[in-house]
Amino acid sequence: MIFDFKKDTVSLYTVADSTIIETMTYTNDATSLTVTKIEGESDCDNNMPGQYSYIIQGDVLLIKVITDGCEDRSSAIDSTRWTKWKDPHEVKVDDAILKQYAGVYQLDEAHPITISFEDGKLYAEGPNNRLPKSSLMAESDTKFFLKVAGVRWDFLKDTNGKVTGFISHEEKDDELKKVK
Repeated sequence: MIFDFKKDTVSLYTVADSTIIETMTYTNDATSLTVTKIEGESDCDNNMPGQYSYIIQGDVLLIKVITDGCEDRSSAIDSTRWTKWKDPHEVKVDDAILKQYAGVYQLDEAHPITISFEDGKLYAEGPNNRLPKSSLMAESDTKFFLKVAGVRWDFLKDTNGKVTGFISHEEKDDELKKVK
């Protein structure tokens, strides 16, 4: 999820499909943030503000509830850590290299991710992972950024140069094996 702060509103939306979960007005001072629902999915009353303390450490925003009568909102926001969004610098990678990455990868059998090569780009799709077909941005010959999820992937090769999988850098690093 992403917090998108504007002048006096903030939207909370999912990265995968850009669905807005909630739009709120906000005010803040040096240490606290007060939000009030304008519209969205939570059961919060539009007249019930929530107050949160926050600390910014470098590119990280830490949020903790002070008071909020809306359990839907406070359970989603309390004690969370948010990293500032940074778009990667995209580089051109030779088609022959990109084509090596096409295939099916999985952490487990229930959650395959299919990587396809089309029109000079790689695309990832994983219906069981709630991942719609989405382009991968190349940061190098082996490092890619899946913007819809805010996740970096590093493709792995064996000593013969054959692609064996990739590491997905999320909350923790997960290695997905190439199975097809």
